[in-house]
Amino acid sequence: MPARLNHNVSLKQVHHNMRLHFGNVGTQIEKAASGMRVNRSSDDPASLALANSIDAEVKALAEGGRNVQQSVHMLQVAEGAMAQIAEIVQRMQELATQSATSTYNDNNRSGINTEFQQLKREIDRIAESTTYNGIILLDSERDFTIQAGPTDASNNVAVIAFGNMRASGPRLNLDSITIETRPQSQAALDHLYDVHNQLVESRNQIAAFQHRLEQSATTTSSIIERMRSTEGSVRDADIAQTLTNLTRSQILAQTAGNLAQEADIDIDRILQLMR
Repeated sequence: MPARLNHNVSLKQVHHNMRLHFGNVGTQIEKAASGMRVNRSSDDPASLALANSIDAEVKALAEGGRNVQQSVHMLQVAEGAMAQIAEIVQRMQELATQSATSTYNDNNRSGINTEFQQLKREIDRIAESTTYNGIILLDSERDFTIQAGPTDASNNVAVIAFGNMRASGPRLNLDSITIETRPQSQAALDHLYDVHNQLVESRNQIAAFQHRLEQSATTTSSIIERMRSTEGSVRDADIAQTLTNLTRSQILAQTAGNLAQEADIDIDRILQLMR
């Protein structure tokens, strides 16, 4: 009786080993097919938790990077519109200079002033129609916030204000400017000089801000690349080692299967003899 019990225990161990080795074969095949060492928490709970944490950070950084790229496009739109306004102001300076000379009479200046006033309306049109994603950029004093990172820390948030660039707005303040007389033309020249300088300064600020965002995008891209590499080292399988393990598991599984088959045959023979 004890010998029979020992034989049953041994047989169960043989079948257990066979199932274990065939299970290892399946695991190695899954790793080789997916290219990942960790496919589920049971493979390596700590490594999976770390890889998932890195993946979440990478996704947040990538979204911040997309925000930055969109913001760069918005800045380009705003700067392009300001460049148009600056060209118009330059033309207005030319007209004011022309009207300020004593060789023109008031009738001449009236005709020049007609174009001058039309140019102010064109500035308003540009300010009111410059949009990005349906948002008007230059018609009011408002801040534009760029979320460049995954937290609300100061180094992850950038703010820029383009300002109200309408001719009648507080920045340009051209609404009451006229060049119908020589004194008015001379006064307009001084004001237009200040307006032109303000536009140059605003465009320089946008250019500097754009450069900062582009540098941020480059840095973010580099960080994401390094984090992806770290995640890969945690999660990805060593294919060469995996194939070696697969071959070993297949050999062991085949051997265990042969032993289990021989053990089953022996049991059948013993049972036949006992009948």
